[in-house]
Formats: sequence, C-alpha cells, structure tokens
Amino acid sequence: MGNETITVVSDTNHTYNTIPKIGEKTLGLVDTLDVDEESKTNLISEAQDILSHCIFPGNNDSITNIAIGYVQSGKTMSFTVLTTLAADNGFRAVIYLTGTKTNLQDQTYKRLRKDIMKLDNSSDYFHIFKDGQTTAADVKDFLSEDDYTLLFPILKHYKHINELAKVFQNSEVQNMLSGKAVLIIDDEADQSSFNTYAKRNSQKEDWEEDDYSRTYSSINELKKSLPCHSYVQYTATPQAAFLIDNNDILSPKYHTVLTEGKGYTGGKFFFKDPTHQYVIEIPEDEIYHKSRNPLTDRPASFERALMQFLVSVAVVVRIQKRMKFLSMMIHIDGSQDSNEKFKLWTDNVISEWSNMFRTSVNDISRPAFELKVRNAYDEITKYVENKPPFEEVMAVMPKVIINKATYLIQGNTNNEIEWEDSTEAHILVGADMLNRGFTIEHLSMTYMPRSPRGKSTADTIEQRCRFFGYKKKYSDIIRIYLPKKSIDEFNAYVDHEEMLRSNLRQCKTLKDFAKAKKVMAISPILKPTRTNILSSKLIRNKMVGWRQMRTIELMQKNSIVVENFRNSIDDWELCDDYGTPKRNHRLAQVDVDVFIDFFREIGFQDLPNIARKIATIQYLTYLKENGKIDNVIVYDMSCGITRERKLSNGLPLNLQAGRSIDGGIAYPGDKAFKSDTTITFQLHHIQIKEASSVKYHKSPFYNFAIYYPELLEQGYVSTEGAEDDEDESDDD
Repeated sequence: MGNETITVVSDTNHTYNTIPKIGEKTLGLVDTLDVDEESKTNLISEAQDILSHCIFPGNNDSITNIAIGYVQSGKTMSFTVLTTLAADNGFRAVIYLTGTKTNLQDQTYKRLRKDIMKLDNSSDYFHIFKDGQTTAADVKDFLSEDDYTLLFPILKHYKHINELAKVFQNSEVQNMLSGKAVLIIDDEADQSSFNTYAKRNSQKEDWEEDDYSRTYSSINELKKSLPCHSYVQYTATPQAAFLIDNNDILSPKYHTVLTEGKGYTGGKFFFKDPTHQYVIEIPEDEIYHKSRNPLTDRPASFERALMQFLVSVAVVVRIQKRMKFLSMMIHIDGSQDSNEKFKLWTDNVISEWSNMFRTSVNDISRPAFELKVRNAYDEITKYVENKPPFEEVMAVMPKVIINKATYLIQGNTNNEIEWEDSTEAHILVGADMLNRGFTIEHLSMTYMPRSPRGKSTADTIEQRCRFFGYKKKYSDIIRIYLPKKSIDEFNAYVDHEEMLRSNLRQCKTLKDFAKAKKVMAISPILKPTRTNILSSKLIRNKMVGWRQMRTIELMQKNSIVVENFRNSIDDWELCDDYGTPKRNHRLAQVDVDVFIDFFREIGFQDLPNIARKIATIQYLTYLKENGKIDNVIVYDMSCGITRERKLSNGLPLNLQAGRSIDGGIAYPGDKAFKSDTTITFQLHHIQIKEASSVKYHKSPFYNFAIYYPELLEQGYVSTEGAEDDEDESDDD
C-alpha cells in the first residue's frame, strides 16, 4: 500500500528544560492507581518530561507543547498525574479544555474529581470549579491561599472559554497571577481548537479579527489573559497540530510520546496480527448509507454480529465470569434517522430471538435457529481457552437477553449509562456521539457499516476506534465488523502511526524531529487532516520506483561525507564487467542504522530533497524496527569515477545512464542496478560539462538516486516544493 508524507517548516525560539520535582501529591495519586509499577514509573517520568518544557513560576511567558498517546490508551490518567506534578511544582491553576460535547465534559469532570478526591486532605490544596459557576471573587479567594491549585474543567466551546477568560481578565486576578504558572490542558486537542479559517485567510491580503473561528479566538483570549502559562495538547491524532503554520499560537514546540500500559490493545493488535482474525469484513451490499444504500431489511452481517455479541456475553460474563458486563457499539452514518432505524432493528431482532429461545425443542423452526446460534458460538469462541460447551451457552442465553440494555446515543437524547448496574450486555447505537473521547466500557463488539466515497481523513477515522483500549482480559472474544475500505484505511493508518511515533521518540524537540521540516508518512488512500485549518497547500509525491536527488548546493560538504562513508565500507563487491570503467560498479549491503547515520549528514537546501530525505529516514527506521529490512543496498556507481552531466535549470540534467551497446557489450542501464526487496541507494560522482557552466565544471561532487521497490512502496505529501519527477535519460 502506497504511503505519503507531510512536511512543514519547523522552528522554536524557546528553550525550556526545568526538571520538575516529584512531590507528595504526585506520589499519593500514583499510589491509588490500579496499574503495575512499570506503568506508574512511566506515568511519572512522562509527566516530568511534559512539565519540564513548560513555563515555571517566575516567568511571564507562554509556550505550546504536545503529548501524543494512542486512542483509548490512558491520556486522562496521564494528564491527571501531570496535574498533581504541576501542583507539586507551584503551578496555581490547571484549565482543562474537555470535549466539545457535554457527555465528554461531564466524563472528564467526574473522572478528575474521583481521582483527586483519593488524595488525603485533597480539599486543603485542590479546588475544582464547576463549568459555568466560576467567579473572579471565588478565584481571588483561593489564589490568596498559597497552598491551593485551582482546577477548571470546562467544555471546549467558545462561550464557555470566553466566560472563563473574562474571569482571568479581572485586573486583581491578573495581578495575583503575574509570574504564577498556569497550565492549560487541551484534551483531544485536534478537535475544534484550530483556526478553521486558516485556508481562507491564506488567500487574502489582510486578516480581520473575525477571520478566526470562534473556538480558536476564544482560546486566544484565554491565553492572553494568563501572563505565565503553558498550553499542553493531548491527542492520539497529532496530524493537524504538526501541519498548521509554525507561527500559529497552537503550533507545538516540544513533544512527549506517551507509553501505552500493559494490556493495551490497539491498531497493531487488531490489524497486524497474522495469527488471529478479529476484524470481519461487511459485504459491499450490506454497507448502509441513508441515500446511497438505504437498506430496507436488516443486514445479515448485522444479525451475525449481534448474535455473536450475545453469545460472548453468555461465555465471558455468565459462565466464565471474567467480566461483569460487555458492550457493543453499532456505529452508523451519522444521521438521526439511520441511528433510529438500527436501534429499532436491534430491539426487534432481540425480541424475536428471545421468543425463539423459549420455543420448544420440537418446534419446526428450532433447528434453523439453533444453527444460527451455533455459528455464532463457533466464531466467537475460536480463540477462547477452556470454552464452555455449546449446550451450556444455549441454556443461559435467555437470561443474557433479559439482562441487556439498548441505548440510542445521539444529540437529542440524554441517556446516562450506568455501566456497573445489573446489566450484562450494553448495546449502544449512534455515530458522532460515539466518536473521539467517549469511553464505552468493556467494548467487545463493534459493527460499523460506514464507508465514505472519497478519501477518509486520517485523524477522524482513528478517533472512531472506540474498540481500542485495555482489553487483553477479554480480547479473545472481541470482533470488529468493517467495510473493506475501512479495513484498508485502518491498516494504512497503523503503519503511519507507528512510523510517526518511532521517529518522534528519537527526537528531543519538534525542531530536532524535522530540522527544517516535519514529515509524516501516510497512505495516499487517506487525507491527513481537514484542509481548512492549513494555510499551505498539500502537494503529493511518491516513494516508489526510482527517484533522483539532484543538487549543486553544499557540494564540498556532501563530498566529504560521501568519501568518508565509502572509505568506511570494507566489503564492496564488484558487479559484472561491462567493458568500460564508467559502466562498472560495486555494491555493498549496509546496515540500516549505519546508512541512516550517513544519510542524516547529507545536506540539502531545496525543499523537495529535504522532504524526501526526512521521509526516507523515517520510513527506514520503521522498516528496521518492524523487522522488514536489515540493510540498504548501496551502489558506488563507476566505483567513484566522475561522469559528466549537463546543467539544466540549475540542476544536473539526469544522473542515470541509459541502456547501450559499447564494443559489442550490452549495458542494461543504471536503473538495472537495484534490489527488489530493500531500498537501493546509488552514489553518483559527477562533474558538470564545461559548456553548461563555467562556475561548476571543475568541481566534482556527488548526487544520489534512490529506489523504493514496489514491495515497500510509500509516498509523501509536502506543504511546499514540487514533484521531483525523473528526467529523460542522459547517456554517457
């Protein structure tokens, strides 16, 4: 599957690196968490890393940073630990921009309150303000007590943010907070926070104040009201944050990659395990859409998924008692009519099955129904150890159905789900309300017949993965029903996500991550993010087949780097003899890490080559870490002898010689010297023909050609630069 990368100019004018102290509040909170010791250590060390790049008390300044986790991997737990660490280090307030929907805001508020209340005497040093109930007078009262850290979980909505900003704009509050550190935590930071008018603004000569989207403007007002603050974005999908203009107030300067805890099941687990089949394809004619395919009858795959879910409840909850309950998500196309249709279908079919379970074994319809249940049993127990016999499952199914509950989750409903009541099977039907941030407890079955016509947006589809999370305890019965297009998209996203995280881990700052550019590999079947937040146009390029990296810049520097690299290799192998020195080459298998170290030293000043270099290094790192390649094939073309090339539009016209016959010996052309199983890199020692340039013709230098085999096809998208197409062959 072809991938692409995205590039953006990167820079930072701040250098902050204060080691936070670990105090009693942090240690007290972590001791209450139901995680292993390694996870506790990771939580503290990652919170320290995040806070170390924040603005500490005494500095009236601001900075924006980012924390990147997996979907459903414990980001709330991370920023709760970050809260106590901030309190231990003298931060006076923490503001949480929670979800854009009230259920998410309420979920965060309750979770925060529950965790903070576990601390001894927490009311003596923490005070949580309820959204919409904050006054300047109350804030002043608590700020006058030096021991307090004030917590403000609010809805990520411009009215709520502006209301809180007005509190902090109070002159007395401003004076009390001067030099006092405040932390803003933007949960699900890629949602709603960014300026949705950025693309439109970039096409105008003058920007007006009302050319900023309302939520973005309100965040700006909040930031301006806080003289000493740090803005920390939490997200599993950082594409938008990395692609917006680097001068934007929400462009991050430092990053922290969060570690998933033990027992986490995410994209790699579900989409990259060749030994288990957790994902089941929904047939094309059963993919529901309110206009393109408004099904009139219940899809067979829907009924299979629903029956498998009820059987899994019988096995795991009723019989094995591994879990108190399980949940199913039925995620449709977003319209209320669609949600209501599937909710009705769900209730009707379960009612029919309830009647069937109570029919006599001699009933004429009983054998066909038992076969339906048997098929569900065979599928759902495929990976279950010590599975109960089918007859035992059949016997408890009526009670499973009695102890089930179905919910319609959409904008005009307000279902409060009591997860820990006597219900054994929770079935949630909805769409947008079940997207990012919403936690469906013990989710084991997902039915998502949602498949847009065009390219999906990567960060949006990933946030629909409510089936990710800490589910190892019952992962053997998890099933995910998706259309083929969605399966392909999720597979592509997992590759992109792992490449991005791998490269981010190796960099201390986002400036290090990209030097001059940020690059993210991503499949061409996906869009990286919504384009209305981007002020630059995305240009798609490829990493497949031959690509030439031609430049006359940094000639001397690159020549020294190449010569040192060539001389460090002891095991060059000569290729076949084609009669003349310029057609005789040598090759070496170079360890991926050694090649990356060399390639990092090669300098480029033009944007397309910079983008390709970073994309290639990123992809090589991913391939090595995932055991897909161990080495790069390096060809020393002509064994280092110089070959002349014309100069055209400031670049060598073409590096690679074509096919020819010389003295009766057929030469296959430079492009024949490649590997079809790993990356190939050709070193071309060239000299500009005198007729082309008086300035450069006496200065031999190196250019490069790189081959990406179809087996490892990738691609990239850059915000600047042009397609680096190959030129016509220029024979020797």
